[in-house]
Amino acid sequence: MPATESLSYFLDRPGGAFTPARGPIPLPGPGEILLRTRRTSVCQSDVVIQRVGLPRIREWPAVILHEVSATVEAVGEGVTKFAPGDLVGLGCDIPCGDRTCIYCGDEGTGDWTSCPNTQATGHEFPGFARSHAVLPDWFVDLGPIVKFPSGFNPDHACQLEPLACTLEGMTRVNNCIENRVVVLIGAGAQSTYALQCARAMGARKIILVNRGAARLDRVLIDFGDDRVVGVRWDDAVVERVFAECRPFNEPHFVMMNAPCREGYELSVKLLGYGTVLDAHAGVKGAGGKPRIAQEVDLNNDIHYKLQCYQATHGSSMHGIRLAHSLLAEGKLPLLDRMTRPDERFRPDQILEAINRAADPDSLKVIIDWD
Repeated sequence: MPATESLSYFLDRPGGAFTPARGPIPLPGPGEILLRTRRTSVCQSDVVIQRVGLPRIREWPAVILHEVSATVEAVGEGVTKFAPGDLVGLGCDIPCGDRTCIYCGDEGTGDWTSCPNTQATGHEFPGFARSHAVLPDWFVDLGPIVKFPSGFNPDHACQLEPLACTLEGMTRVNNCIENRVVVLIGAGAQSTYALQCARAMGARKIILVNRGAARLDRVLIDFGDDRVVGVRWDDAVVERVFAECRPFNEPHFVMMNAPCREGYELSVKLLGYGTVLDAHAGVKGAGGKPRIAQEVDLNNDIHYKLQCYQATHGSSMHGIRLAHSLLAEGKLPLLDRMTRPDERFRPDQILEAINRAADPDSLKVIIDWD
């Protein structure tokens, strides 16, 4: 098999443009695999990176985009888990590359985000704004890469990573979704994934909270059923949410998916007896992560009300496997509604795709590399 020519799009700087570059890509060595990119979907992190940058990206120009599905084009000597023609999906958070690491290595715990040298695709590790990539042996052996059944839709496979992040938060505490009242703050892509997962996991009721009526209506129409209600985020939002929880007094699970201070402030007002709060959307920018203070009564709230505060950023193989299972088993039948015709782009339209993803009515933008 001859060497492959790869097309990469480099973001020259924050706020800048994407410049195409072609060059040969080597054949995979022992333990490595060569991937051909099929789809990349756009995350809100990509919007932030393109517009203002992130401290984790230390070198510019940079190859970004991390939500990806790809076909295995070739495998190196010793690779048995994958074969040419396999469709795979990848996670964003990846091992540090040190196979002796107590978190990331062959005998590690798999808690990659706890490693001081953790990596993320599209951040420290090159992303998939490129047509081909060779994955190193440690990524193939230890990283978040899973194979989908023959004939599986690459549009769905590229959404493995955001679904995995969502499921990490929804399953960290046992039995907090099934037959429970779930509140989702924000009606963006992450809440829409969470809504679909909550339905698949048997939630009793799902309350979707959002400021804008247009986005709220879109999600309710396209993804709702008789268990799903929408609540406008206004001055009476707390009272309305508690009213929708009846006959329970409060929600069992709150997922804060609005990346803003106001989202955090609202989320803690919705906590009741036994409520699990997943602070899913962090607040970050080019200047780092601002401090958002909240006083917690460790005795009367944590102990006597059994409240649970947790946060999810990124995913481990736990979330990857759950997401793979829901996708491969067809348990998210409405996933195609995430992407409208005007949310599909070509690789030479990455900047346009990112700008569309930033629109308040957009859910999931997909870049088609085929």
